[in-house]
Amino acid sequence: MTDRTARVAPPRRRRAAPALAAACVPAVLAAVPAVASAAPVITSEDVCLRPGQMPSGQLVSPPLRITGAGFTPGAPVRLRRGARAETVLAAADGTITARLSVLDLLVGGGPRSTPFTVAATDTGGPGGSPPPQGVSNALRLRAAPLTFRASPKRARPSARVRFRLSGFRPGAVIWAHYRYRGKVRANVALGRASRPCGLLTTRRRQIPVSDPGTGTWRVQFDHRRKFTPRARPRVRATIDVFRAVR
Repeated sequence: MTDRTARVAPPRRRRAAPALAAACVPAVLAAVPAVASAAPVITSEDVCLRPGQMPSGQLVSPPLRITGAGFTPGAPVRLRRGARAETVLAAADGTITARLSVLDLLVGGGPRSTPFTVAATDTGGPGGSPPPQGVSNALRLRAAPLTFRASPKRARPSARVRFRLSGFRPGAVIWAHYRYRGKVRANVALGRASRPCGLLTTRRRQIPVSDPGTGTWRVQFDHRRKFTPRARPRVRATIDVFRAVR
C-alpha cells in the first residue's frame, strides 16, 4: 500500500536694602542644600528590531538607534547590551547619538522574539573632574529574525501542521503561495503578524490542494495576495512530496 508523505526540507522680587542683604546671606547659604544632578537618560524609537531585505532577498541588519542626554560634556559614554559594549563621546551639550549592531540577535535559530536591554554609563571627565553622572535608565527592547518553521517536519500533505513565522511586518496579513512545477496552485491567508515583532503561529494543512503531485513544492511567505517573486519581506521553503511504501 502506498501513501504520500511530505517533508519540510521616548513674582517679581523687590531689592532688599544692602545692610539687610548682607545680614541674610549666611542664613540662606546654610538653609539651601546641595542639589544632585539628574541621572542621564537614553531613548530609542525602536521597539523591536527586524531584518531588512534587499531585492535579491539578502537580509540586512538594521542599526539600533540610541539617543541620550544628561551626560558629562565630552566624556566617554559606554553603551552596554549584554556582554557587548560600545563607547561614544558625549557632545558639548551632554547629548549622545549612537547606532548599535544587533546582527547576532537576527541570525540562526527558529522564529522567535528575543528580549534584550541597553544601558549607558557616564565615565566622567579626565581624572574624575567633572565627576561621572552615573548609569542611565535601561531600555528594554526586542529583536526578531525573518524566518519560518513547520512542525512536524514530516507529515501527510493533507495533515494540519504548525507554521511559525517571525520578523514580518507587524499588523499585516501573511500569505502563503504554493507553487508546483512553475505554477501557482494556491494562495492562502495565514493570519496577521502580531506587534511589535511580526510573529505568527497557526495550524494549517501542509499543502492546501487536493491530491497534490509528488515532487518538490515551493512555498513563499509574504504580504501579497498574489504571488510575486520580488515581494518583500519574503521567506521561501520547499516541501518534498513522495510516496511512502508501507
